[in-house]
Amino acid sequence: MAKKKTLLIIPIVIIITIIISALTPLCAWAEENGYQPRLTAPNSSISYYSSAKNRYFQTGTPMPNCVAYAYGRIYEMNGEAPLLTHGSAGDWYFMNKANGYYDYGSEPKLGAVACWSGHVAIVEKIGKDGSVTISESHWGGTYFDVKTYSNMSSHYGQTFYGYIYTYNDGLTKSLERRLLNAKREENTQYKQEIINSPEQENGFSIISLDANREAVSKRDALLNRILN
Repeated sequence: MAKKKTLLIIPIVIIITIIISALTPLCAWAEENGYQPRLTAPNSSISYYSSAKNRYFQTGTPMPNCVAYAYGRIYEMNGEAPLLTHGSAGDWYFMNKANGYYDYGSEPKLGAVACWSGHVAIVEKIGKDGSVTISESHWGGTYFDVKTYSNMSSHYGQTFYGYIYTYNDGLTKSLERRLLNAKREENTQYKQEIINSPEQENGFSIISLDANREAVSKRDALLNRILN
């Protein structure tokens, strides 16, 4: 009888081990980078992608639509409405450049908007080999998919413009304003209260970035830049 129980336990242990092994790299990746990639389609009830908060949905161009998805994804990542609120995919890169909404460039970064002459997508992963994994939606086509490219210019044969660095690492404009207000104050205690205060829009507190070394480094650099 004991032998039978042992034989039953062994496959269960093996299955559990396989599941843990499969999940561990994903969890480690998320913790190491401090960025949560979206690799599955957003539920249509999520406010960032629905009529509740999505500007493109509200104006009659919801998903499947690359700009509607990118707008929702930026909102989801940052916890605040994107500064890019209109225009087609081909307009975004130069519209952002002209208005100075976000930094931009040719280097891929997590959470950035990859821009082509007729398409936009979000950078979700960057491989050690330089490959870029994007999440995207397609006007009049696929609701959501994820693809990996080694050469971004090969995407549908379109001209690749570059990246818009929309991901804010948890620093919303509201929190940035409070930090700038703290910078203008000479009272050290006041500064610390501002830094420690929770972000009203999404419950974020800059001190909560202590989750890992990279996050601590980002926090310290942020405080030095804004408060000093």
